[in-house]
Amino acid sequence: MMPNRIFMTLAFAAAALVAGGCANEDPNEHHFDNRLYLDGESTVTTLLLKKDTPSYTLQLTAAMALPQSHDVEVELAADPSLVERYNLAYSSDAVMLPAENYSLASPTTVIGAGSVASVPVELSFTGLDLLPSQQLYVLPVTIVRASVPVLESRRTSYYLFREGALINVVGELENNYLDVNWTNADVVNNLTALTVEALVFARDFDREISTLMGIEGKFLLRFGDATFNPGQLQVVNGNSKFPDKDDSKAIPTNEWVHVAVTYESSGAIRIYINGVLQSEGKCGSGAVNWGSYVPPSQETTSKRGFHIGYSYASERYFAGNIAEVRIWNRVLSAEEITSNNHFYWVDPASEGLVAYWKFDDGEGTTVRDHTANGNDARAFSEIKWKQVELPQSDK
Repeated sequence: MMPNRIFMTLAFAAAALVAGGCANEDPNEHHFDNRLYLDGESTVTTLLLKKDTPSYTLQLTAAMALPQSHDVEVELAADPSLVERYNLAYSSDAVMLPAENYSLASPTTVIGAGSVASVPVELSFTGLDLLPSQQLYVLPVTIVRASVPVLESRRTSYYLFREGALINVVGELENNYLDVNWTNADVVNNLTALTVEALVFARDFDREISTLMGIEGKFLLRFGDATFNPGQLQVVNGNSKFPDKDDSKAIPTNEWVHVAVTYESSGAIRIYINGVLQSEGKCGSGAVNWGSYVPPSQETTSKRGFHIGYSYASERYFAGNIAEVRIWNRVLSAEEITSNNHFYWVDPASEGLVAYWKFDDGEGTTVRDHTANGNDARAFSEIKWKQVELPQSDK
């Protein structure tokens, strides 16, 4: 698992200042002694303990309001004695993050003459997936030495580690779509058996067709069709469509729904909604070939590509959020689909899992394939990311 690279602090709501000093001290205010401080949006950065996130790497920077005519030396260190201060200020019961789980690349840095920011210091966290997730951990990193006065209220940065939900970030598909420029297309070609899954949150179905994923005219998952309830999941395999119209099968809006479709080349097909078998029958026949890349602007009737959230026309987007998009080269059993937390997470190394787009990237236009196949998806435009906690605590 590659480490998550984080270059912006994640704000954590707090009601009191942790460090001493005046509560109204502003690091950007012109102080006569031009005091030094640790840069960041907050004195507390919250990071999540998740089994699929063993590591984080952050950049720690010291700064001043005004440049000096000489180099300013700064020494940083982790200080366990400040854990008690943190707990008192935040009514917390955090313990010091174990020494084996963090490292400062260099304890010293310099703000060069004429500059207002130091050379960044890399702060790395590793082995986090092995920590008990029920425990709160905190790492205080503080300025222990500087060649200029320090702004006391910003001397220390606290890194808080708490248990994260299985899903904390999802992507928005409305008026957007993703292509997969397959670097390893073989894994999704000639599929004589498959399972495709997604976790979706539909705000509305105000158009005739809303596309989930696939290739138009070949093998496509979509909601709605002419005369169909626009919220009913439909599979189109060549000239075959499944299932028949049934208004009772429309998925609800404004709530998270897990959908799964299993298919065999004999045509045998099953649709599961939230783990419950909704439809079973036959839809065409033959192997599924999804490993083609054709931009929508170049599509013709005979040559179309695999997309998430697009088919045939741009107005067929999916109006809502999406997560946990997976393709398997085997038929999952009902027991596997309904196994504990399966809707929200699976092991990327699971047998038969050939593509896994979690939509948890949180920035940019690329959605990483979490399998070893490297088939990342790329959005047409900047993705709107949404913070969530799934599964919801009241479920």
